[in-house]
Amino acid sequence: MQDASSDNLYAPPTADVAPAPRATATAAQPFYVVSATKFCVLFFVTFGLYVLYWFYVHWRRWGRTSNETVWPVPRAVFSIFFAHALARRIDQRLRALGIVRAWSPALAATVYVVFQIGSTVASRLADRGIGVPITDIVSLLALVPIALSMLAMQRAANAACGDPDGAGNRRFTWANWVWIVIFGLIWLLIGAAILLPAFGVDLPQ
Repeated sequence: MQDASSDNLYAPPTADVAPAPRATATAAQPFYVVSATKFCVLFFVTFGLYVLYWFYVHWRRWGRTSNETVWPVPRAVFSIFFAHALARRIDQRLRALGIVRAWSPALAATVYVVFQIGSTVASRLADRGIGVPITDIVSLLALVPIALSMLAMQRAANAACGDPDGAGNRRFTWANWVWIVIFGLIWLLIGAAILLPAFGVDLPQ
């Protein structure tokens, strides 16, 4: 049956409007959206360096959508000074939307700051040969509470963007796989350096 509106010469032209791509919708959100699985993989495989990108994208999107003047790069590099500010903005967004969430933004940010400082200090000591291998171990173990605190903020950010599970950014892109392969090789080299001597295999000097 033919649409009656097509016979009406005075009817305005119509067009099929396709829904916006998910990637576009995700990029327009006030915060960075990512699934818990993807977050954990990228965080641990990069030895925690993912935090630089993570904070940068959060602040960049917040600045674009809120019209607040922010400098994403410094806030990412010096994240320990801006973690509480980001957590507060995520919580304020949740409250503005009427979303009730059982979490403590101050606690999540504080845990991040404390263990990030601890990990950095331990890493610097290890680089100077002080307290090795204890300082190396402490530096790596600190990644666990850092990841948990960031994941708490990330899940809250996902909820504030209407995507609690981070479904809009759960798939790994080709760029993600490049970093996974690069850092995966580094993990293998570190593992070889630790395990081979234990089996009596001398590494080349």
